[in-house]
Amino acid sequence: MKKNVGVILKRIGRDIRQYKWTGAVFLIYYIVVKSVFHAFCPLLILTGLPCPGCGTTRALIYIFRGQFGRAWQLNPCAFLMVLFGVYFVYMRYVKGKEVKYAMEILAAAAALMLLVYIYRMVTEFPGYPPMTFRRDNILNRIFPFYNDFLRHLFGI
Repeated sequence: MKKNVGVILKRIGRDIRQYKWTGAVFLIYYIVVKSVFHAFCPLLILTGLPCPGCGTTRALIYIFRGQFGRAWQLNPCAFLMVLFGVYFVYMRYVKGKEVKYAMEILAAAAALMLLVYIYRMVTEFPGYPPMTFRRDNILNRIFPFYNDFLRHLFGI
């Protein structure tokens, strides 16, 4: 058993070393964007509209907190992401095998997530977070008529 844990830790360490610069860039992006815009989502910052990932991210946080009902309300696709994550970790680190059909599974999950997003935009937008409109968006700073256009188009 001790040997298996060592092998798993080596695999994890190899991935951390391989993707360290990606992680560093992501961390820098997070720090800069949160301090400047007080938000994380690039679509929200640019357009003022929430993206499909906004609800999914919050749902994942609720899953990890054990608030499954709230997570389901925000985006049921988050449960698929957790299942895929468990499958990915098991195959890649425990078994040491290639994660078969990873791109296909993620593409299907993304398509389903987009359908949930469209449904929520039609039925709940604008509503409670994350399905809200951010008026201090970049497009409104560039084009002063942008927010008025969306207000006439969507009633926000």
